[in-house]
Amino acid sequence: MRKKNAKKQAKNELHGPGPKRHKSDRQAERANVVQGFFMAAQAGYGFVRTHRPGWPDVFIPRDLVGPAQACDWVEVGLSNHVDLRKITPESRISGRIRRVLQRTDPSRLVDGSGEDMQLIIRQFGAPGEFPDEALAEAAAAPQQVSPAEAQSPGRRDRRELPLVTIDGVDSRDFDDAVFCQRLENGNFFLSVQIADVAHYVPLHSALEKEAYARATSIYLPDRVLPMLPKQLSNGICSLNAGQDRLALACDMEFGPRGRLVKHEIYQSVIRVQQRLDYNTVNAALLDDDPQAQAKLGPALPMLRDLAALQQILAAYRHRRGALDFDFPELKVYLDEQGKVADVRQRRSRLAEKMIEQAMLAANECVAEHFFRLGQPLVFRVHEGPNADRLLALNEALLALHLEPLPADGDFNPKAMQKLLHSVEGLPTAEFVQVMALRSMSHASYAPKRSLHFGLAAKFYCHFTSPIRRYPDLLVHRVIKNALTAGLPANSGEDLLPRREKRWPAYVEAAAVQSSERELRAEEIERAAVKLKCCLFMQDKIGQQFAAKVSGVTAKGVFVALENGIEGRIALESLPADSYEYLETLLMLRGREHSYALGDAVQVRLTAVDLLERRLNFEEVSQ
Repeated sequence: MRKKNAKKQAKNELHGPGPKRHKSDRQAERANVVQGFFMAAQAGYGFVRTHRPGWPDVFIPRDLVGPAQACDWVEVGLSNHVDLRKITPESRISGRIRRVLQRTDPSRLVDGSGEDMQLIIRQFGAPGEFPDEALAEAAAAPQQVSPAEAQSPGRRDRRELPLVTIDGVDSRDFDDAVFCQRLENGNFFLSVQIADVAHYVPLHSALEKEAYARATSIYLPDRVLPMLPKQLSNGICSLNAGQDRLALACDMEFGPRGRLVKHEIYQSVIRVQQRLDYNTVNAALLDDDPQAQAKLGPALPMLRDLAALQQILAAYRHRRGALDFDFPELKVYLDEQGKVADVRQRRSRLAEKMIEQAMLAANECVAEHFFRLGQPLVFRVHEGPNADRLLALNEALLALHLEPLPADGDFNPKAMQKLLHSVEGLPTAEFVQVMALRSMSHASYAPKRSLHFGLAAKFYCHFTSPIRRYPDLLVHRVIKNALTAGLPANSGEDLLPRREKRWPAYVEAAAVQSSERELRAEEIERAAVKLKCCLFMQDKIGQQFAAKVSGVTAKGVFVALENGIEGRIALESLPADSYEYLETLLMLRGREHSYALGDAVQVRLTAVDLLERRLNFEEVSQ
């Protein structure tokens, strides 16, 4: 209890006690009435998602659904036995629909008006408009870097560096800029410059409170739900080409085999020379496109050095045991009317990998540097398989006549890497990749350093994206506090709480908050892409497609089309047979038919359910 109270006090010291609850909210709770988003089940019952922190979905029995339809915003009367003071995520709550507050019109989902994404926002309680106080603070932020800011104590002028940003064509906020150079001694110099967001987001401000609450930007196919208002994220905090900007720098020198030999972390003022995009850089470096090379201009030699360094760093991490699953990303392309024009799979190419390796290097460098200094930091950690998951994975490997992984202290990332290499090119490769990925937990934030299993990194944090991730902003505050210690009134920034003993407790609370918000953001982004895929496939009912099995359950199989869009074949839609579900092998096996990961199938689209974001297929006999 004492520890919990300390965390609460630490949060209040930074953010205040939070907004007062309105009288009507308290009255509604006393009346056991809540509002939420109705999710209908095929059997007639449903659930209501309230968006209240720590609440489970409210179960609505079939006879208490009333006039509610899927995706309606409703008012729910909770069962009398529910004690609102004792609700946890594991609680079981039931109730009845009192009335429909807002009806969802399925016809509006297909007209390109953006109502489909508004539906996702309502369903998941994604953040909407910023509070007026936060918007006022953002509007008051300067539009340009002043001479006083550029020349403040401890800030180095690096405007001479020919820095570039490399991002997607449609990017609007730029966190990072890079410069690379091959040195005469054979080493490589890499400068990673990151937007100094903490300079414009004071610790006790409304902006900071809102950044903490959101914790991450959410990327939907047609919009971004940003962590910070656009006046900051697209303005003074964005490393826009040709504009002076404040930054935090991590300069690194790497040996010819990728080992970090020296580094320096400091505050800077920079001016990005060129804004480049992945497509142009890939065309110039991979395709030798003369037009693309001309667009790069004087940056071309530097980018070739960065490409060479990328290969060196990737090889270094591979020798260390880093894992590379390289699953493709599903990308939705919209036309000018906002309707879905195409859906395709996209894999990272050279330009994306160049930036990825540069950011990984900076994140590792910063994490180790400030860990050695004993600073309380938000680390990025990734646990390997626990005993139960490792056992399940080994059972699957034995069933395939493959060598199991060590089940003792000898298990490490290199062992997993060796397994993945051993099945490359084999029919079982996809199955082993999926099982290996499932065996590991999701990466998260933590106040204590731990191994990042996937990267095989002893030290790792997020430093490079403070515009869109709250942990990065916290890391920046720690860095700036350490760098400005002993400087004369360094610009008067309030970097850490006046009572620094509260800081570790706050870091712990922020790590939990950011991890939870990250998972929610990923859920929202997946749902948005699924809905767009359903809209794209709506006019293709009855058409046949080549597909492969991408998942197997006891109730049917999931299939992925050649463009990456996934749907389901229910068990009853499979050829008639006596099927047995083999969980260890993720297989449905019948007397005459069987289905396993990677199997090729020919399917027909039978139904598209927009509200449930589901595609139904049936197998077509070949």
